[in-house]
Amino acid sequence: MKVYSFIHGIYPRSSDLVRVTRDLDRGRAKASDYKKQLRLDFNSLIKNQKDAEFDYIETGLLNWQDIFRPIVEATDGLEAEVVTRWFDNNSFFRQPRIAKSKLKFDEKKFSKFLFQVPDKQKATLPSPYTFARSVNADGWSFDKTLGEITDILVSVKDLLIRRGVSFIQFNEPYLVYHEATNKDIGLFNKSLKKLNSSGAKVGVQFFFGDASKIIKKLDLSLVDVLGIDFYKTNLKNLPKNFPIDISAGIVEGRNSLIEDEKSLVRFVDDLIKRTKVENLYITNNSDLELLPEPVAAKKIEVLGKVQAALLDKSAA
Repeated sequence: MKVYSFIHGIYPRSSDLVRVTRDLDRGRAKASDYKKQLRLDFNSLIKNQKDAEFDYIETGLLNWQDIFRPIVEATDGLEAEVVTRWFDNNSFFRQPRIAKSKLKFDEKKFSKFLFQVPDKQKATLPSPYTFARSVNADGWSFDKTLGEITDILVSVKDLLIRRGVSFIQFNEPYLVYHEATNKDIGLFNKSLKKLNSSGAKVGVQFFFGDASKIIKKLDLSLVDVLGIDFYKTNLKNLPKNFPIDISAGIVEGRNSLIEDEKSLVRFVDDLIKRTKVENLYITNNSDLELLPEPVAAKKIEVLGKVQAALLDKSAA
């Protein structure tokens, strides 16, 4: 059994990047000032992950205004419109709207939002189901909307693989936040089948809800790693001898309290004993973007220390 570590989702911007972004919008800063600070934030985040000896490195999506926006801006037929609350958080996104009868993804437009990581590159994308449920479909059926959004995400995934990404994670809060029906899960499984890939490891991360309620209905053969929010899911409700690898959300993305490393190690020990997974990934339960950047950096450090302690125990 091996333990790996990484973060996922949107990472908080530093106070300097927030300031220069605001100044740019108000005409008090140049685009070059913004790009310089963005690069400084990016380099700092990469260093923090490497210092923590993470097994996979993420870019933090620092230049993504929300989890959908770059895909919307790179897709002819999608437009970003109404400011909408992101579940029950104090964060917002512009709701995508389908504005044409056909959608066409443009790789060149999307590539401008991508940073290149030297190695061990991992990427977070919105799950097709959450994406489709967040869209103003303008008269389309949900089945058609989900199919079209899935096809776009297949194109995004293929582009990322060509750019060297070895692990692609699709974040899926909708199905566990709401009461998912059998039809919902069936449609989700259908999308996962399209996203299944031999070119990179594929994971799905559930958060904002109890994943144990839907696990038995998922086709787990379609993903390599299943992510679980352990602030919403009781370990005792998970099946024993879990059939695939688990990504354990053990660091809280919506609370500034820094977790106790020893408590996390004990929890992970219990998780390993119950599930007997071949590989375990430890991570944040949801995006860290709601936290102050120094707090998020500390949580990266905590994950690194928890992994190191677990590796020391296994070697003893």
